[in-house]
Amino acid sequence: MATTAALAGVLLALAAYVIQGTVHTTRATEQQSHALVVDSLFAEARIAIAMQEVNLRHYQVEPSVAVKQRFDQVVRTANDTLTQIAAGDDGQARRDAVRLHQEQLAYQELAERLILLIADSDPDHIQLDRLEVTPAFYTLQDDVDMVARAYHDAAQLQVAALRRTQGQLLIGTCLGFGLGLILVGMILRLVLGHQRRLVDQAAVSRHQALHDPLTGLPNRTLFTQRMQEALDDAEAAGDRQVALMVVDLNGFKAVNDTMGHHAGDRVLVESGRRLAAGVGGDGVVARLGGDEFAVLLPRVTGAAAATELAEVLVAALRRDFVLDEGPAAISGSLGIALGPMHGTGDELFRHADAAMYRAKGNGGGVAVYDSAADAETPDRMQLFADLRALLETGDPGGQLRLYYQPQVRLSDGAVTSVEALVRWQHPARGLLMPGTFLPIAESSGLEVRLTYHLLGVAVRQAAGWLCDGRRHSVSVNVSPGCLIDPGFVARVLSTVDEAGLPPKLLRLELTETSIMADPDRAVRALHEVREHGVSVSVDDFGTGFSSLAQLRRVPADELKIDRTFVRDLTTGTPDAVMVRSAIDLGHNLGLSVVAEGVEDVQALLRLREMSCDFAQGYALSHAVPADVLPQACEQAQRVVTEAIAPLGSPA
Repeated sequence: MATTAALAGVLLALAAYVIQGTVHTTRATEQQSHALVVDSLFAEARIAIAMQEVNLRHYQVEPSVAVKQRFDQVVRTANDTLTQIAAGDDGQARRDAVRLHQEQLAYQELAERLILLIADSDPDHIQLDRLEVTPAFYTLQDDVDMVARAYHDAAQLQVAALRRTQGQLLIGTCLGFGLGLILVGMILRLVLGHQRRLVDQAAVSRHQALHDPLTGLPNRTLFTQRMQEALDDAEAAGDRQVALMVVDLNGFKAVNDTMGHHAGDRVLVESGRRLAAGVGGDGVVARLGGDEFAVLLPRVTGAAAATELAEVLVAALRRDFVLDEGPAAISGSLGIALGPMHGTGDELFRHADAAMYRAKGNGGGVAVYDSAADAETPDRMQLFADLRALLETGDPGGQLRLYYQPQVRLSDGAVTSVEALVRWQHPARGLLMPGTFLPIAESSGLEVRLTYHLLGVAVRQAAGWLCDGRRHSVSVNVSPGCLIDPGFVARVLSTVDEAGLPPKLLRLELTETSIMADPDRAVRALHEVREHGVSVSVDDFGTGFSSLAQLRRVPADELKIDRTFVRDLTTGTPDAVMVRSAIDLGHNLGLSVVAEGVEDVQALLRLREMSCDFAQGYALSHAVPADVLPQACEQAQRVVTEAIAPLGSPA
């Protein structure tokens, strides 16, 4: 440190001043008389011996190289001065000098041992100093003082002028010692200031380790500590509950993808601020990672009070976010678990997480943990964990695979489009059918991410077919949660654009019940994607409760009759009546009609007789991997053409 170096320089200058004054006095004494010489030399020895102790004490405070060098210098001065006195006199002065020199060498040896112990941070240096070094110094100091005073008195009798010179030297020495003490105080102040800075830096480091760097909110580690403290207090009180809320932002990824990461960061910061403002001073809000937050209420009276506050928090998240890039809209899914009633520690987190995913599966909002509704078998929980990990990493190994089932035009047998159906090639469980894992995705809130992932796979595959000269329209099933996702339209259009697929070669399949989750928002989203060329198909028609009332509002291009009505098409059966009515309704609304689940040729012929436009099912082809789709399309076309060849054109 520059300041310390400067202070060391000043101290060295002071030491040089003392030495220079002593030398000057010695020269003056030599010019006057031998007595004055002896007096001056003993005075110099006395000062040097005193400076040894000063520098030794200084080294205990600041064990630096500069201080050690000053100590060595005054040691040499003391030894040299006593040696010079002994060499320049053969009387009493020589005997006194020899005796003092022996005492000085003994003290020097003890002092150097003390310095070595200090440098090695050995606590034994305290014992050595107290029992040996300090007594040796006082003995030496008393002896040298006595001898010096004797020769000084003799010199004063001879030269009055020398008295004034020695007085001036004494004053200078005192001033030097005083200034030295001031400088030592400054060094101590610097050391203490450095220690305070270290403490402040440690506090900053601890804060950074326990808080989210973006939002400034507590992170999972600190939040878990606070939650455990609240649970301990609640258990000790006996009549208190703790509410844990896990919050996930719906639509955040769309904001990040369409408006940029800076806008996404602003949304996260503002979301944390809104949650903290809604909770107030009693609660704790933390960011767990990504777009997931947690809220802790250390004192709640029950689920009703926690739910009331949770509704306020969710409503706050639904307010538009005003950003530099433009307005952004998201929503929140919030799960509540009460401790210790619903568990403690990690168990409470899992239960709140399960409730949050149930809320997300219901389209967002608030859900309180219910052991019956949120219970998961270990097998289902493992599948959920595996699926979640796949979606978080983007499925680099391609475990989530799409199979394709041809859709055939009944008038001529041409394959016009294919439906994408997912399979999971699980590394431990083999090939899993959709019924095994789709309900898990839907109940745990993964269906939106799964839909977007599969949409990307299907669109890229269709673009590849187009490059190979095969123009197949691909149908992708859309989960209900996507229709209420604010970023749904942008995600669909960006996926098509990035793959280079004409929008008209993509068809989105959605069920009546998915539209009913939020009809106004769903209809607006479908109108927007359809305006960009993407077609819309209403899947499983006939199974919804309000199909006719809602169908006229939906901007659809296609109607798919559910397989349950295609099983029995014998003339006069209720299924036949339902299918014929659905075909007529679809045509009257300007929609093409597809019958799914066709399992025999007779059903195929009956559908053609009813003027159904398209069909798909096992009678034509099973769903197959993309690499064998050309053969499946040929087979489906052959089945239809051979079946309708004897009939001619449909009625």
